[in-house]
Amino acid sequence: MSEVTIRQIHGEEVIEAMAWMPPYAFRPSPPLPDRAEREQMLKGRKGVTYVAAYEGEDVLATAAGGQMTQNVRGVSYPMSGIWGVVTHPGYRRQGHSREVLKELLAILRRDGYPLTCLYPFRESFYERLGYVSFHLPKVVHLKPAALLPVLKMDLAGEVQMELIADGYETYRGYLQTMQKDTHGMALFDHVDLERVRDNNIYWLAQARAAGELVGLMLYDLKGEQVTQFKLRAIRFYYADPLGRYLLLAWIAKHTDQASEVELWLAPDEVPETWIADLQLNCESAERAPMGRVLDVAGLDGMQVGLGAFSARILDPVCPWNEAVWKFESVDGVLRTAAGSQEDCALSIQALSSLIYGIHDPAEFAYRGWGDPSASLQGVMREMFPKASPHIHEYF
Repeated sequence: MSEVTIRQIHGEEVIEAMAWMPPYAFRPSPPLPDRAEREQMLKGRKGVTYVAAYEGEDVLATAAGGQMTQNVRGVSYPMSGIWGVVTHPGYRRQGHSREVLKELLAILRRDGYPLTCLYPFRESFYERLGYVSFHLPKVVHLKPAALLPVLKMDLAGEVQMELIADGYETYRGYLQTMQKDTHGMALFDHVDLERVRDNNIYWLAQARAAGELVGLMLYDLKGEQVTQFKLRAIRFYYADPLGRYLLLAWIAKHTDQASEVELWLAPDEVPETWIADLQLNCESAERAPMGRVLDVAGLDGMQVGLGAFSARILDPVCPWNEAVWKFESVDGVLRTAAGSQEDCALSIQALSSLIYGIHDPAEFAYRGWGDPSASLQGVMREMFPKASPHIHEYF
């Protein structure tokens, strides 16, 4: 048996390693996607770091990290979106994915990424690697006829529609503006181009008031029977209530064309309050994203409340984080530095939860993430208030 080696791969090695294993793992098969199309997609992606495990010439496992930015408490950080974490079925349950991911995280930290996020195939696997689960996005189902009362509102604006390829620059610009005010929101630098714009498979509805863009919706209409289509909006964003109601009015105008509406919404949306008698069915998305701090030293700058504490960070997967760190608010901005005397010990899961705003520090002891005193918990709550991160991207 040959020795297993793990290394970053490039060029044709990426094609051979990623051509069939990720589709086999995450899609129904057979058949597999067309080889030429898959190869073209992989060659077209930019800003992606690939790692693979080999035994001789055989590929055992892969992982990839895409170049993104993410708003965390008001500041945009470089973040790597992890995908393609796959092991060949003949080599599973032997720890290969874990080791490949550890190597990938080390490379990403070296390249300047303080954060990573992913969508898990199993949460407990990634939690052991330092990740914490975000809140679940929502998927809402309703009848378009339930929105007809919106058409009677006095809405001082209009909705314009075009195919996404024609409106992509407007769409992308709105997302970049929205990201500045949306905690947790992440954007790929490159992947969205091929997936959304170049495929040209969505309509873009733009809500405007006094010439300003106040909301947008990315949607399609699918179905076999006219009048019985499903209007599926995979993005539904607005800057104010007017933007929201303009978009809902646009949906209402499809009452004789669509019999069902599906809206993908951020975790903190409350659509049941939008209008009476909606009779909607609200469910959670299939998977919640997860995130983790990759490099404690790179967290400076985010907006935090008053306070300071020191903690010994426990992170066996990323040992460069294992030290005593001081976290201090200076004029409302987080400063991190090497500490000397620790106030408590925290796992990397606990720290990740604090910066993303997921868990109250009183929960840490029950999760095995640390046991800060009651007074120290108060400091942590003041510095890192609970929040509901919305990552936006799916990958």
